[in-house]
Amino acid sequence: MPALKSFATSVAISLALSLAAAEAQAELSPAEVQAINGKSGLRVLSSDGVVVGTSNGINIDKERTRMFLRSSGGRVFFPSGGKEIIITVLTNQLTLRGNDLVLDADKQRLRNKAKKSFTDDSSPIEVILLSPR
Repeated sequence: MPALKSFATSVAISLALSLAAAEAQAELSPAEVQAINGKSGLRVLSSDGVVVGTSNGINIDKERTRMFLRSSGGRVFFPSGGKEIIITVLTNQLTLRGNDLVLDADKQRLRNKAKKSFTDDSSPIEVILLSPR
């Protein structure tokens, strides 16, 4: 019985910590905004750590950010066939972790919000994340 209580306590603590970490995510300081605005070469990750692509230009305009990405081997959008990915997101849904930019959206949400053309192979994949979860 004590082992079960200890296990339940451990699970409760780890759940509380993960929820706190999820709430703490998605904060860019003004200095970080200035550092990444217009930058290329940043890896962009989903909230569950999957690489979405590499930035080929980032435009931050107050509360909205538009990112142009080169796909990264179809990890999120398969088969992407090297298509460009354009993500429009609320700036407060981004976090800078080292040299990586993390979206406050997991891989499945990105797939659900993606708009792909089935008739035009050269058109980009567009993802619009302008509403909070």
